[in-house]
Amino acid sequence: MFPRGPRFVPEKIPDIPGPGTYNPTIESTEAYKRGAFLEKANRFDKDKPSEIPGPGTYATEKTIAPKPATHGTKPSGTQGDKYAVLQRKLEHLETVHADSKKAHQTEIERLRLELSRHQKANAEQTEKLDKLNKQNESLDARVQEYKKSNVSQQAEIKDLRVKLRATEHERNQLASKQGDASEAQKALNALETRRKDEVRSRDRTIADLEKSLTLEKKKREAAEAKMQEAKSKIDARIDEARSQVSKLQDELKTAKTESQKKDEALGEAEDEQENLCERLEQTTAMLARVAREYGRLASTTVRLDVHDELKHQHASLQLRSVRLERKLANSEAQVVELANLVRYTKESNSFLSTHIREVEEQAALYSQWLQDTQVGSGAHGDRDSSLEESVASVGSAIKDEQREVDHTITRTEKHFYDLYRQLNQDLLGSLSDAESRLTERCETVQRLKTELSNATDAHERVESELDTLRKEHQTTQKEVARLTTCVEELKASELSAKQELEVKEAQVKAEISKAGQQVVTEKEAAQRLAVALQQAQLAEQALQAEVEQMSVELAQAEQYEEAYNSLLEEVGALLARNQLAEEEAERLSKFNAEIIGHRNPAQRIMYVDRIRRELAETKQKLLMSTREVEVAAADNEDLRNELGMYKSVMVPFENKPRTVITRVGRAPLASQNMNIKSVHGTSVRQTGTVEPKEVEWVREGDMTLDELHM
Repeated sequence: MFPRGPRFVPEKIPDIPGPGTYNPTIESTEAYKRGAFLEKANRFDKDKPSEIPGPGTYATEKTIAPKPATHGTKPSGTQGDKYAVLQRKLEHLETVHADSKKAHQTEIERLRLELSRHQKANAEQTEKLDKLNKQNESLDARVQEYKKSNVSQQAEIKDLRVKLRATEHERNQLASKQGDASEAQKALNALETRRKDEVRSRDRTIADLEKSLTLEKKKREAAEAKMQEAKSKIDARIDEARSQVSKLQDELKTAKTESQKKDEALGEAEDEQENLCERLEQTTAMLARVAREYGRLASTTVRLDVHDELKHQHASLQLRSVRLERKLANSEAQVVELANLVRYTKESNSFLSTHIREVEEQAALYSQWLQDTQVGSGAHGDRDSSLEESVASVGSAIKDEQREVDHTITRTEKHFYDLYRQLNQDLLGSLSDAESRLTERCETVQRLKTELSNATDAHERVESELDTLRKEHQTTQKEVARLTTCVEELKASELSAKQELEVKEAQVKAEISKAGQQVVTEKEAAQRLAVALQQAQLAEQALQAEVEQMSVELAQAEQYEEAYNSLLEEVGALLARNQLAEEEAERLSKFNAEIIGHRNPAQRIMYVDRIRRELAETKQKLLMSTREVEVAAADNEDLRNELGMYKSVMVPFENKPRTVITRVGRAPLASQNMNIKSVHGTSVRQTGTVEPKEVEWVREGDMTLDELHM
């Protein structure tokens, strides 16, 4: 009736694995994977990596993010683009150099024309100045003669006036004395005779002076004629010497200009580009500094009149603030007193209000009592009337007290109003007084300023007049000294001109020899420049050959890329087949485990299956970690290569370029092609008729089989 149960209690299967559980053989753990194409595949190539550089080896720029595997893209020629950019920059610099050279030549020609024009104008001005000096000297001599004659005539006129006044005074005295008429007549006759004698003597002296003046004029004219003849001779000699000197100077200038042109042509060919760059940087820095300094000056400086006005206003405002502070202190004291008075009135009002409240309470109590008594009995009418009278008297007293309180409050408010009005009037009066005083002070200050300016103007005028007089005195003294030394200088100038001509001839000969030497040195420098230009052309040809070689290698790399894309497509198909095979193997292993587990539970098939799964997962994680390590190593190598490119350009010390960065000369890096070692492909082998194929190289950013399987 009942099914037969187990005779013994079944033994519980422990979770602890037995001995030899964690070191199973590959055949026992991966039996369900038999038939897959990855069973005997060489997943990690341990052979020596290829020495052929892979894609991305010569990349100078670091990739920002890993690019997905695309089938239609082609690598761009970065080296060719850089070379084209450098070529365009070089052409632009050559055009800028040519334009600047033309502008420099035009500026030099313009400056030469202006120099010649200014020299001609200067010569004409010097000739005009010499003529005007001569005319001024003759006019000054005539003015001095006229001044001397005028002074002598004025002295004689003064003497005659004094004598005339004396005679008139004597005549008046004689006319006043009628008794002494004869004596006066005699004295008058004597005075007339004396005056006539004096006039005769004065006429004689005047005639003698005129004769001596005419003689002196004749002598002076003769001396001036001789001096003019000597000056004309000396001027002719000086003009001849000057013409010879000018000819020699012109020849010397032509030689100098030719040598300078050659020097400038060579120097401009070498240094024009660097000078332009330096001038641009200097001008930009100077403009920035000038703008900064101008802004600082404009923001910090103030005009003197504005500063003086502000100082005056500050002083006046300080005085005004002191006065207002004094008045404010007085008003504050008054306000304190008013506050005390208000506080006292408030306290009295509060006391009266409490008293009124108490009286009202008593009145209410009395009214209550009155109502009680009226209800209780009507016999006490007289008493009630007396109580009513007392209540009425109390109410009237309360009203009187309330009126007094209101009256006191109104009086205090009126008193406060009068007090505040008085204070405001006082403050307004003080402010008006202060403003009137301030305006008076400002007017006085303006008046004093005008007086000071007038005084300074007068002082400056007087000083200018004194300076002009001093200058005139000095010029007259200098002219006298110059006239005295002019003849000696002219005599000495003849000798010095002859000596200078001899010295100039020797200098011209020496400069001609120097110019020949400079021509030789310039030829040598031109030869050196030609050699340097030839070397630069050779370097350019080598660079062009390298660019062509790189373009050829790039074309070959495109073929490898196409092969790699086809391999990727085949790998995708194989991965799909592998996934189907693994799913089928997993299904079969589950079915097998179920069958064997039901038939023979002692073999622990389920436990072994779980261990197999864990081992597969650990292997997958290990593969992922190794892939991450490889990617990190590849990135590290890329960074090292880029850092090496920044640190070294493989240029010897004698040909080090002129740059701002200090470059370090060292041996080339040995790890330039190590990215090939770290990033390489794995061979894939299919079961059946498909032969194993090896992936020769892997492009940076492409995915491996493990990543695709994930």
